[in-house]
Amino acid sequence: MTALSICAPVLGASRAQAGFSMVEVSLALVVAGLMSWAAFSGYETVSAQQDIERGRAEALQLQTTLRAFALRNARLPCPDASSTGDGGYESQTAGVCSAGNQVGWFPYVSVGLERPAPGLRARYAVFRSSAAPDADLAVATERTLDTAGDATFRDANDLIAGLNNASRMATDTARPYLTGDGGAAGAIDCAGNAVMPVAYWVVVPLKDRDDNGDRLDPPHTAASPCAASPSAPVRFGTDDVVVAESPAQLAGWLRRSLP
Repeated sequence: MTALSICAPVLGASRAQAGFSMVEVSLALVVAGLMSWAAFSGYETVSAQQDIERGRAEALQLQTTLRAFALRNARLPCPDASSTGDGGYESQTAGVCSAGNQVGWFPYVSVGLERPAPGLRARYAVFRSSAAPDADLAVATERTLDTAGDATFRDANDLIAGLNNASRMATDTARPYLTGDGGAAGAIDCAGNAVMPVAYWVVVPLKDRDDNGDRLDPPHTAASPCAASPSAPVRFGTDDVVVAESPAQLAGWLRRSLP
């Protein structure tokens, strides 16, 4: 009788101790799972930010290259109008930018850069208008009445004149332009909010955020002359990086850079 009375509490204590151990194990597993989830989410956030920073660095390199090309050639490069951008060259006819070619791939090889892998290529658009006054920025032409043989014949001053002509033209959704930024510049809406024309824009797409099989994310499409404002923040469903300059901005840079 005495032995039974002693053993019973001990057995009960063992069972209680085993029960608490299971609870503790369960709690530990939950905590470990939450920590793993937090670590993975943090990794995804850091990885996405690193991608964006790489995209911005690439976009700025392409902008620097465009400016140097414009200063040297008195025009902006012609887009690569091929379907995939495999060539990396300007699409020209008899040495002149083909008519109607204003949106395509960035012509890496023509501007002196190595052509990146297909998944890393940028889209590019240039303002073109041959109607008087001439503002076809992809064609080098004499706009300041110099004559062949003059030191200033078809130089950057002629491109500046073309940029000035473009800056006086109204925003036209048939030519390269920017929409808003979701903030002070209004909605990111190519159809309903055409904000301003640009001398050029470059879009560096990163990942297929909207999951439609194309790395270009809204509002960007392969054929559209519209790009989001460079000041637009990265948003859910899009991580494209944009650089662009208005005609007046590029003209100002060229003036400051002339010898």
